[in-house]
Amino acid sequence: MVVLGDSVAEGQDDPDPAGGWLGWAGRLADHLGIPRRDVVNLSEPGATIEDVVRDQLPKARDLSPAVVILGCGMNDALNGFEREAAAARLSELFGWARGSGAVALAVPVPRPPLLERSPISQFRKKRVLQRIQDFNAELGAASQNYGMPFPTRESVARVGDPSMWSSDGIHLNSAGHAYVAEVIAHLARSLPREQAI
Repeated sequence: MVVLGDSVAEGQDDPDPAGGWLGWAGRLADHLGIPRRDVVNLSEPGATIEDVVRDQLPKARDLSPAVVILGCGMNDALNGFEREAAAARLSELFGWARGSGAVALAVPVPRPPLLERSPISQFRKKRVLQRIQDFNAELGAASQNYGMPFPTRESVARVGDPSMWSSDGIHLNSAGHAYVAEVIAHLARSLPREQAI
């Protein structure tokens, strides 16, 4: 299993007793019975979808994974992105996964509590929320185009609970990572037999 994405995908704020971060990726591997030695997390703090495809995807290609998990989009939403460019990058990633026989699952971008705490203008807040919606729409479209499942908004509703987040309001805490891992594991188990993880 290869994980691509940003600091949330890296597992920040969910310490692993063995050292480093556990995160939803490590927890997901446990749910699916994938040994930790078979999990490679290529995520980098601050990564956007452009960074993922440019810097992380080439390394993933060399590993020939059976499962690819993408957790990205928060930095795109906060800083702005071009939908056409994001769609092209997602198509490249999902197209490679499909062509190589890997299952690719994407984690939707949640609404971070930081937006409620930060003294930003209502205009900027609305812009960020619209970008989150737009990025998730592109994630959903790419998943559908390449025959991969994507969580519905309702299936991840609990991630909006502030108790799922760290004090910085931008990273999930251990409870949040555990919840995301459960949602993605359920999605993975629902795959057709020929795609089952």
